[in-house]
Order: sequence, then structure tokens, then C-alpha cells
Amino acid sequence: MSLFQSRMALMSIAIAALLLGLSSQHFFSSPAPETAPPLAKIILPDLSDTPRSLADWSGKKRVINFWATWCPPCRKEIPALIALQKNLAYDDVQVISIAIEDKQSVQSFLEDYPVNFPVLIAGDDGIALSKEMGNHVNAIPFTVFVNENDIIQKSHAGEISLLELQELIHSD
Repeated sequence: MSLFQSRMALMSIAIAALLLGLSSQHFFSSPAPETAPPLAKIILPDLSDTPRSLADWSGKKRVINFWATWCPPCRKEIPALIALQKNLAYDDVQVISIAIEDKQSVQSFLEDYPVNFPVLIAGDDGIALSKEMGNHVNAIPFTVFVNENDIIQKSHAGEISLLELQELIHSD
């Protein structure tokens, strides 16, 4: 094997390892961020322009999902979020979505795909907010799991299934 072929093989292995490491973030949940902002300080408008704090749902477990209408994995996981809200509302679980785009796009999308949980509008600021809440890979969708005491327990980068949502909600 020539020197060039050896370097190319080594570079291919390095790239494969990097991609595997990055993709593992998509499939595994991560621990809570160390410096997340207090939920009471996170105030975003809902679809009726009413300011809502993420602490409005204190006393409940919360599934906070960052998403965008233009994101195929985000749209694909909406049925799982709807089912989770429907099935676990009696267990004091609240799904909250945070859109990282403008209100008009979200309202238009939701006319065709209604949801049974609150939708807050963060616009471009949602990306920075998701980073503060543990999104180290800038992925969307990005889901954060908060306990009844307003403490972020876990986060998940990438698409998540109903089974994964249920396991994460019941694992704390």
C-alpha cells in the first residue's frame, strides 16, 4: 500500500469515527446541562401572542420540544408528541413545543396539522435557547425533559419516538 493510500485509509477511518460520534448524539439522551437558565426566566409568546413562562407548568413533568415546520424529522415526531400528551396528561405530563421560526409559518402549518399542546414562538432565538438547555450539537428536533421541580433531567438531540419519550419520562 502506498503512502497516499495509507493516508486516505486513515483519513476515511477518522471521518467515519467523527460521523459515528456525531450521529450517536442523535440516538442517545444526554444529562442535564450544567448552566441552564431558570425556567421562570424563559418567557415566549404563544400563538395568541400571550407571554408564557416555561415555569407556568410547574408541578408537572414537561417535555419541551424545539422544532421547525421545515424540518422533516420534526414533522415526523409530532404524532408521538400528540400521543404522549393524550396518554399521559392524567400523569401530570405536559408537552410544550418551541418553534424556532416565525409565528405566521407555524400558524399556517398547524392549520393542517393541529396539536394538543402549547406552541411557543422563539424565532431565531430558539436556537440559542436550545443550546442553553443542552443542545450541544445544534440539532433539531431537540427535546428536553424537565421534572416537577423545574429541573432539567435529560435531553435528546434528533428525532424521538413515542416509546423513547415514555421511557425518558418514566426513568427519573
